[in-house]
Amino acid sequence: MNQILSKIKNQASGFLTQFFSPSTTRNLLILYTILVVPFFVYHESHLPWHYIFVLCFISLVVGLLITYVSLYLIQLYWKETFHPFIEIGVLILFIFALWLTEILVFEAGTVFLFLFITLAFFIRILQLTEYARLLLAFCLVASNALISFKALQGAEIYSAYLLFKNKYHIEEKDLNKWEITNNNDYWNEELQIGFTLPEGMFFYKPEDLTLENKTGVGQIAGLLSFSDHDAERYPFVRIFYFPDYVGFQKEQAIQEFSEFLKIQVSKGDIEDLQEIQQKEIQDFILVSKFWTFYDLMRPRYSKTGFMIFENANHDKLLLHITENLEKGEIHEQVIREFLSSIRFRN
Repeated sequence: MNQILSKIKNQASGFLTQFFSPSTTRNLLILYTILVVPFFVYHESHLPWHYIFVLCFISLVVGLLITYVSLYLIQLYWKETFHPFIEIGVLILFIFALWLTEILVFEAGTVFLFLFITLAFFIRILQLTEYARLLLAFCLVASNALISFKALQGAEIYSAYLLFKNKYHIEEKDLNKWEITNNNDYWNEELQIGFTLPEGMFFYKPEDLTLENKTGVGQIAGLLSFSDHDAERYPFVRIFYFPDYVGFQKEQAIQEFSEFLKIQVSKGDIEDLQEIQQKEIQDFILVSKFWTFYDLMRPRYSKTGFMIFENANHDKLLLHITENLEKGEIHEQVIREFLSSIRFRN
């Protein structure tokens, strides 16, 4: 018995000795896993646990793969510094990571990239070995962080979309067939509604929207925005469709929209969410509910909420409106113009 226990002990000791033996790559991968998993879980804590598990797994796999390749490239570069193919490959990866995370959209991001390339060029010309190694390591670590986060964000957007998509088993229709007359009058025969697009606003058909823009209860029918490239620039209106057979009611709308807002708070996009009371002017609106909040992404106090009304076929339409606060006004001027222009006959 003692011999068996001694053998097990020796085998376990040998395994632990081998496992904890110096191995920079393995230890760094283990350290990476220990550091990022709690962050992933915390970042996605607003979602159901099975979504959190899948998101963490996807992001961890992407991160570990990039980290392993990065460490391999660093080892090669340490042995043969100023290898042109490694440098070009890492630079392309770094630019791709900046583009993927939309950092280059901003002027500051473009200036940063220009200064970075200039610095790298002088280090390369002057053959500053240690600085070149550090710069390459920085590029790989930064690229890893940016791409891993983008993978997590992309999986999160898709998960949120699935969480709300077709919750009421709606038989989806083609709602892209908007007729346009006089450049700003819109009519949809399927929805039996039309409106006049206010000056300064732009209209997006469902086929022009991303998954994030489409996320919400019901089938997205279109979106009005104050930007021709940012579909969610204030003020914006998202139009959702519910056929008559769904029987979508006020209580369901409040519950679903409240859940949507809680996700925004948990994600850290908004804070200081406060319910407000207001009475709409338009008679056709069956119910409306609005909240004020502080937008952390676009630092300002704003307002968001929904309205529900019916068309001639008794199908329900939900307007998700987000706008800037205007003192003494129920809505911003362009939102008031849009609501007053809604019609139910072509």
